[in-house]
Amino acid sequence: MQSPKHTHDTRALHALWVAAALWFAPVLNAQEPASRGEGGVGPQAPPSRPSVESVAQDADAPAPAFVAHDHFLNGSEENKRAAIPRLRASRAARKPVGTIGDVTDWRRGSSVVKRNLESVVPKGYAQWSSNLHKKSLQLRGGSYTWENIGVTAAPDARQLKWGTREYNCPDRTFKDCDFTKIPQEHGLYVSNYGNTTLDGCTFLLVGSQGAQWAHRPIPYQQYGADCMPYQSPPTHIVRDSHFVDCGFQGKRPSFNLTYFDPGSSKNPGTLLVEDSSFVSRWPEARADGSRSTGALVLAHMTAAPPLDQELGPMMESVTLRNVLFDFCHGDRPIAEVRSAGELVIEDCAFIARQHSQPHVTVDRDHSGNDLGGTKTERIVLRNNRSRGVDLELCLSKTEGGPARIRLPLHCPGEEIIYSGVTGELIARRPLSAPEGGDAGTAPPPQGTRGGAPRKSEAGGGL
Repeated sequence: MQSPKHTHDTRALHALWVAAALWFAPVLNAQEPASRGEGGVGPQAPPSRPSVESVAQDADAPAPAFVAHDHFLNGSEENKRAAIPRLRASRAARKPVGTIGDVTDWRRGSSVVKRNLESVVPKGYAQWSSNLHKKSLQLRGGSYTWENIGVTAAPDARQLKWGTREYNCPDRTFKDCDFTKIPQEHGLYVSNYGNTTLDGCTFLLVGSQGAQWAHRPIPYQQYGADCMPYQSPPTHIVRDSHFVDCGFQGKRPSFNLTYFDPGSSKNPGTLLVEDSSFVSRWPEARADGSRSTGALVLAHMTAAPPLDQELGPMMESVTLRNVLFDFCHGDRPIAEVRSAGELVIEDCAFIARQHSQPHVTVDRDHSGNDLGGTKTERIVLRNNRSRGVDLELCLSKTEGGPARIRLPLHCPGEEIIYSGVTGELIARRPLSAPEGGDAGTAPPPQGTRGGAPRKSEAGGGL
C-alpha cells in the first residue's frame, strides 16, 4: 500500500507535468472512490459482441457533444482544445500508481477489468505501464477492459515505449482513458484477434502513434505470430475519442490511429469512427519541416494471410462520421483506407494547412499486389466540409486510365456516391431529396499517373 507521502508526491508530479505539457491541467483526484474498485481480474460475464447493425446510425440517439462542423473555421490551436479539456475534466477519481501492472496469466473465458488508475511511469527500466503477455498462442476468450485509466511518463522517464503493449488479445475496450506524452512509441500497441473499442479516450503528445492495433497471426520478420487468427468478422469502434499532436519526437511516428489487418477476406471487418477528432500542428517543426503525420490508416501487412479477390475485401465497411481532421505540413496523406466493401464519409470536416499531400487516399497499393486484387467497391460522401482536402482514389491496372483520380470531398448538404472501382459517379442528390436520386453531375475528377501530385493539385488549404 502506498504511503501518504508517495500519494502526495505522485499527485504533485502529475499535476505539474500535465500542466506544463498540455496547456491545461485535467481534473485528477487521487482519492479512491468508495463505490468503485481499483481493478483486477474476475470471472465476469463478457460483453456481447457488437453486430454490424449496432454500428449503424441511430436516428433517435442524442446529439453528440462534439460536432465536427462547428470547428471548421477554427485555427489549429483552437481545434486542439475542441474536446480534450471537456473529457479530461469529467473523469472520475483515480488512484495514483507508478505502473498499471502486467497480465501474465489468463484464465480462459475470463474478463479482465482495470479501472480508476493514474499511472505516472518513473524513470527506470519500465518500457510499458502494462503488458498482456503472449505465453503460448491459444484462444483466450472473454474480454479485456480498461476504464478511467491515465498513463503518462515522468519528465525524466525517456525509456517509456508504450502505455500498454498487449499480445493475443481477445475483445478489447478502452473507455475514458487518457494517454499523454509517451516519449518513444505508442499510447497503446495491441495485437488483437477480437473486437476493439475506443470510447471517450484521449491521446495527447504521444511520441509515435496514439493507438496501434496490429493483427499479426503469422510469423513476420524475425518474430513469431503475435495473436490468434480472427474467429469471426471483427468490429472496431472509435467513439468520442481525440488525438492531438501525436507523432511528435517519437521513435516511430506514423498515423495517429493505425489498424494492421482489421479484417480479412475470410472474416471482413467493420470500422466506425464517429464524434472524434484528429488535430496536429506540433509545437515545433521536424528537421524536414513537417508539423504532423496523418490521422488514420487501414493497411494489409505481411503478418496476416493474403487478401483474396474471390472471397472479397479486407473490410465489409468503413464509416467516418462526424470527425474533424486538421493537419498542418503533413508528411503523408491525412488518411488512408484500403480494401473496403463500402467507404462512407459523412458529416466530417477536413482542414489541410500548408500540406503537400492533402488527401484521403483509397486503395494505395505499394507493391502492386498488396491488396490481392481486392478493391474498395463503393464510396459514399455525405454532407462533408473540406478546406483543401480531396479524396485520392487509386485505380487498378485493369481499369486503365490514370493510376489515380482526385474526387472532391466538399459536399455540404449533398450525398454523392462513386464507384470505388472506376471512380465513376453513381448518384448525386441534395439531402433534402428522397434517396435514389439520379446520377446528376459532379465536379470533374483530376487524374495523375504515379509519383507526386502536380504542384497545382497539391493544395495547401488555409
